[in-house]
Amino acid sequence: MYTTFVYDVEDYITPPEGGMDELLMMLADVLTEERVSGTFFMIGERMRCLRDRGRTDVIEAIARHDVGSHINMGSIHPTVTERLEHANWADGCARMAADELVGIDEMGDILGKKLSSLARHGGSFGAQLLMALGSRKIPYVYSPASLPRHNITWYCNTLNFFEAMSVFQEAYLSRDALLAAEGKFLDMVEKQSDSDWIAMFHSHPCRIRADEFPCKNYYHGKNNPREDWESLALKSDYSLDEVRSNWALHCQRVRENPDLDLKTIAELSTIFGNQAKCAGKAEIAHLAEQAAEMKTPFHTDRFSAAEIVDILARAYLHLCDAGELPVDVERRNVFGPTAIPLSVPTAKRLNAEALSRIARGVVAAVELTGCLPSVIRCGEGTLGSLGQVGIGSAMAALGRAISSGDSTTVVEPSIVAPYPPEGDEIPNKIRKYRLWRPHRGDLDIADVSRLAVLQSWTLKPAWENTPPDFISDIS
Repeated sequence: MYTTFVYDVEDYITPPEGGMDELLMMLADVLTEERVSGTFFMIGERMRCLRDRGRTDVIEAIARHDVGSHINMGSIHPTVTERLEHANWADGCARMAADELVGIDEMGDILGKKLSSLARHGGSFGAQLLMALGSRKIPYVYSPASLPRHNITWYCNTLNFFEAMSVFQEAYLSRDALLAAEGKFLDMVEKQSDSDWIAMFHSHPCRIRADEFPCKNYYHGKNNPREDWESLALKSDYSLDEVRSNWALHCQRVRENPDLDLKTIAELSTIFGNQAKCAGKAEIAHLAEQAAEMKTPFHTDRFSAAEIVDILARAYLHLCDAGELPVDVERRNVFGPTAIPLSVPTAKRLNAEALSRIARGVVAAVELTGCLPSVIRCGEGTLGSLGQVGIGSAMAALGRAISSGDSTTVVEPSIVAPYPPEGDEIPNKIRKYRLWRPHRGDLDIADVSRLAVLQSWTLKPAWENTPPDFISDIS
C-alpha cells in the first residue's frame, strides 16, 4: 500500500527559545539521514517566520523534502471558509487564486523551489480553492471526497487525497507510545488493504513540544493582536534526543516494511496524475446507453459525470452533422453546475431541434465558463413551445437520442437527481469544518456546502499510472 509521512507545520507564535525551529529541522534531518522522505505542509506565516528569524538552516533542511502549503495565512481571519461564506463560484475562484496561489508562489520563493500541493488547514475549505489549485495542477490533501477503494480521486478537476490517516502526533515522546501508534497504523493498513493510499500523520510538530495549538489566538472568529498572543504551554517531559531516537527508529521500520510503499505527495501526484484522453466510438455508445436509463448522474472508471455530459453533447452534434458517431471525443476539464439543477423537466417531448439546443447549450456553457449549465431552456422543438430541462435530464435525453442512432428521434425527458449520489457524503464532512474552533459560532456554510455538493459532478477515481482501458464487449 502507498503511504506518506505528512506534517502540518503551523507554529509561528512560540519564540525562538521554545525550540520549535530545532524540532522541525531535526524531523527533516532524520528523514534525510534515514533515506526516506515526507511532505511538510507549511503555513505561509510559519515560512515567513523562519525567513524573518534568519533560519536558513531550517529552510534548507525541509527543502530537501517535499513541501506543500497549509494555507497562506493559516487561522488568521477571515479563514478560507469565511472568505467563501457567501461567495459565488466565479468570485470565490478569483479570490482563492489571489490569496492562495499567490501564497504558494511566495512560499516557493522563500523555500527556493516550487511547492507541490496544498493541504486543508483545520476547517478551511471551499470548492473554489480546489478549482484554483487544479488550474496549476496542484493536488489537494485531506479532502472530504473519496470513492470506495479510492482515497485518491479527481474532484473539482484536481487530484485529491482523502483525509484517510493514522495519527501519531505525540507518539515520539516515548518508545512505548511510538510502538503503540505503529500498531494502530498497521491495523488501519490491514482494514483498508483494498485502498490505494493512506497517510501517516506525523503530527503538528508543535504538538510534540507543546500541549496546545497556536491557533488558540484565533478562536471564535477573533484575531488577537501580536502583543496579546498567548504563548503555548510547553511539555515538561519533552526531550529532543528522545524524540529524535524514536523518530529515527520509526523511519527505519517503515523503510524496511515490505508491505508499505512510502511516497511523497509530489511522487504520488506523478503516479496518479494521468487521466483518460478521449472516449472512442464504442465507449460513447456505452455511455449513452447508461445515460439513457439513469435516475442519477454517474461517473465511470474513466470519466466524471460532468465529462460524460460534455462528451455526449459533442457526440450528438457530430451525429447530427455526419449521420454517425465520431471516431472519438477528447476529454476536457468540466466543472459541475453552480446552481441546483432542475430535477423535473418542464419540457415534455424533445424533438431533434430541442435536443440540438440542449447539446449546443452544454458545449457553449462549458466553452464560456468551464461549468455545466444547471438548466437549459430548450422548448420542445416546435414553434412557440415552452420548456426547460436540468442538466441531469439533459444527460439522460442525449443518451437516449444517441442510443437510438437517429438524430431525428424524439425523446421524452426524465426526472433525474440534481447531482451524483456521492455528493450526499461531502456535506457530512463540511459540517464538521464549521465546528473548527477558530471559526465564528454563526458561520453560515450553506453556500460552501452547496457548491461542494454540486462539484460531485466532477468526482471520479484516480488510477495508478493510467486509467483502465474501456472494454467494448461489456455485457
